Amino acid sequence: MAYVPGDLWLISAPGEKTAQETWDTLNRTTAGLSNNYKFNIPDLKVGTLDQLVGLSDDLGKLDASAEQ
Repeated sequence: MAYVPGDLWLISAPGEKTAQETWDTLNRTTAGLSNNYKFNIPDLKVGTLDQLVGLSDDLGKLDASAEQ
């Protein structure tokens, strides 16, 4: 695969004990192959997928009742 300026890949990597250890391992493994940059993803405000689905259902019901 040829390098085209502007190509970006978003990857996930198995975690080490700390985020910094994971970052260091990634940089060592890909040294000379890529430039790595951190992209922070915030934690979800909802604890579980079930809660998220429930909130989505509630939002749909509230939206329908607000339009009446």
